Amino acid sequence: MASKSKKKYPNQVSNKKLAKILEEREKLKNSQRTKISDLPEGIQQIEDLNRQEIMRRIEELFRKVYFETIKNGTPLLSVPSRSSSNVIYDQKSELLLLGEKYVERKWNDLGAIKKFTAQLRVYQIIYELLDLDIHGSKREVFYTDVSLFGDQHTGSDPLIEDCAVSLGTYRKNIHITANDRGLVVGRIKYLDNGDPIDCTRQGSSGKNVNPMQDHITDMESDAEFILVIEKQAAFLRLAEDKFYEKYPCIILTGSGQPNVATRIFLRRMNHELELPVFAIMDSDPYGLDILRVYGLGSKALSYESYELATPDIKWLGVRPSDLDKYNLPQNCRLPMTKEDISRAKSMMEEDFVKVRPEWIKELDLMVKTRKKAEIQALASRGIKFFTEEYLPTKIETGDWV
Repeated sequence: MASKSKKKYPNQVSNKKLAKILEEREKLKNSQRTKISDLPEGIQQIEDLNRQEIMRRIEELFRKVYFETIKNGTPLLSVPSRSSSNVIYDQKSELLLLGEKYVERKWNDLGAIKKFTAQLRVYQIIYELLDLDIHGSKREVFYTDVSLFGDQHTGSDPLIEDCAVSLGTYRKNIHITANDRGLVVGRIKYLDNGDPIDCTRQGSSGKNVNPMQDHITDMESDAEFILVIEKQAAFLRLAEDKFYEKYPCIILTGSGQPNVATRIFLRRMNHELELPVFAIMDSDPYGLDILRVYGLGSKALSYESYELATPDIKWLGVRPSDLDKYNLPQNCRLPMTKEDISRAKSMMEEDFVKVRPEWIKELDLMVKTRKKAEIQALASRGIKFFTEEYLPTKIETGDWV
């Protein structure tokens, strides 16, 4: 267990007002966490490897390619398929996991040769980063060979994931990072590459979530819960108002769809600090999709869902039922598009959602009313309604699903 911070907050609410939160935290402490050994058979085996082992595996792969070329003249790379047809939902762990299907990349035509060469180039970059024990960004990988990769999002980025899963490890271990759009503020302290960080002393904009999560150690907190906020604007309102002083919490945002580092950081706080997680998203299918990514994982990164997902995340708001409950004006409720309605209906058929009847009820209400709303719509009730009335009421009454 992490030790508690000693800082005092005279305006902190009483434990009586936090009773529902404390109950949820006690449930979390007593729950059985999924271990890697609990995951089903028939999935890709991913390990938390050190850099020496990953370098050894890359060396072995290049030797294999070399000897196959000498022997057959046509080397190939066998890569785990990351297509949706190879993604499995495990009901017990409530995670999306990658199956055992493979695809082969052969040196037999112009298109295949380019992709084959590009993947070997990514392996080479990974090896160099590990050998020097430094990190590089996905953008930097792309710029090492623009003519070969062609496009970052369709060229080098997918190959980075292919290399990680082929090596049997998490992407964080290959020393390639994404951008740092995640932000955190509130009652957590940790060491970042040995430097002490206090997230109550990060001003009104918070601290960037370090993409190099292996540098984050020695987390400690006196918080009772974590708030995940979809949008940066709502996060900044909470940070500026120092909401965490009155309600002992850690506040996190991925500024929209969260990157890998933000999801890893959330899962670590949830597990290592044993803190329940509550989410505030827009009341629309896109907001719920972001919530689902935090909780379930994503198909594209299903091979590392165990390190990324927080299945016990709770939906605090903004829920469709809140629009009437908190008297949001009609002109703040936006009409849903046909795509929105179709997306909401399809989400109700997903396994992760189907086992949550209250989520189904909220989605059904959204479809019936054909209305959606942003978090910022709460400002129609007053600029501080979100931090001084909406969230306190939700927290103190245990209004989450």
